[in-house]
Amino acid sequence: MCKLQKSLHGLKQASRQRYAKLSDTLRDVGFQHSKNNYSLFCKRQGSCIVLFTVYVDDTVVTGNNPDEINALNAFLDNKFKIKDLDELNYLGMEVTKFSNGVALTQRKFALDLLKEFHCHNLPPTSCPLGPLFKGDTAEDHFADLTSYRKLVG
Repeated sequence: MCKLQKSLHGLKQASRQRYAKLSDTLRDVGFQHSKNNYSLFCKRQGSCIVLFTVYVDDTVVTGNNPDEINALNAFLDNKFKIKDLDELNYLGMEVTKFSNGVALTQRKFALDLLKEFHCHNLPPTSCPLGPLFKGDTAEDHFADLTSYRKLVG
């Protein structure tokens, strides 16, 4: 019989244990959980704000004080050996930076969905589901409910 001293990658509880450890560490350095989003942490000191969010096994750090962000990254690297991927470009959605802000899009997701349902070469239309469902009766339109459900999410 072996007693595990820490969770191992690949176990069902590994991600939960990793998140619990990360949450405790962030709380120890002054971060608070958002009341609206369980994966978002916030730290405020006067006019300085740092936001930290977790997405699966990736994290995003942003704020209005580069020194605080760099200090947090150094602390997390010392504690967890993180890998900084530099500027955020894609995390479940595309991130495009402009001089006056940031745009979040799901362009890649939409294009992948169009390719999966063989609609990427179709001309634009105001009713995109038209070409997908051809048949004489309502039953014919929804013969494969799995594909329809996948398409509409």
